[in-house]
Amino acid sequence: MVNIGADRSPDRARQDYVKVIYQLGQETPVRAAELARHLGVTRASVSKFKRMLEHERLLHPSRRPTDALRLTRKGQQLALRMVRRHRLVETFLHATLRVPLERVHDEAERIEHAISDDISTRLARFLDNPVADPHGHRIPDGFAKQKKPAEQALTTTAVGAKIVITSIDDRDAHTVRKLASLGVLPGMRAVIISNDGERVKLRARRRRIAISTATLRGVRCMRM
Repeated sequence: MVNIGADRSPDRARQDYVKVIYQLGQETPVRAAELARHLGVTRASVSKFKRMLEHERLLHPSRRPTDALRLTRKGQQLALRMVRRHRLVETFLHATLRVPLERVHDEAERIEHAISDDISTRLARFLDNPVADPHGHRIPDGFAKQKKPAEQALTTTAVGAKIVITSIDDRDAHTVRKLASLGVLPGMRAVIISNDGERVKLRARRRRIAISTATLRGVRCMRM
């Protein structure tokens, strides 16, 4: 959740709204109620900013309150720039400043609004143009949409499959800390030994790891 309720800056709110609409819209149509929940604001606030985003041509006008929220090309470009800033900042904090993985998401949420596209470009160059952040999420290249890799949820991958972890959800610090302590991070290779719906057992080299499906809910992988 991105709680912007205490931040009265229209610029930050605009950036947060388009970024979250973009990220939620990768999987399913985005509804106002879902957007309010993820932003930690009221439905009234969503309605107010929805009208503002439509006026600024960042969001397609909707005919009914129940219509899905769709970003315009201009809105998508702003969202991609914010996603890029966020993930570059996360990478810098973790790789250069050694900030613990479970803290970098919240820190980047604050910093991303304070830097410009020029600074993000310089940051990317300083970091040798990384393709993914520490959680395994792709860093947008420029302002164009990227094709998503053929990854899937680890919890729905068949028992016996050989996998490589591609990304983990970065929004819950406790879960990130737990996964990091177990070494379940992007790049880890493993075999799924069992999955009874409550716990998944993995074999990674000589280690056997048992993790609850709740902890693994945001973990994505690719079959090898």
